[in-house]
Amino acid sequence: MTELTEQGAELVAEFYEETCRRIDALPAGLTPAERDRLAALLSRVVLDNKVPEVFSEPDPAP
Repeated sequence: MTELTEQGAELVAEFYEETCRRIDALPAGLTPAERDRLAALLSRVVLDNKVPEVFSEPDPAP
């Protein structure tokens, strides 16, 4: 099994955090009701198309 170097793991963590921050900011101009509707519609698209999970919470460091 191949493992990331410490530098690689740090880069992955930084990328993940920045990507999550940017995704969270995308619907900033929507009302709470619009955000809820968007989340429901996107969830349906994902489920209907059996989209694989791309982003998930990272495993805690051992």
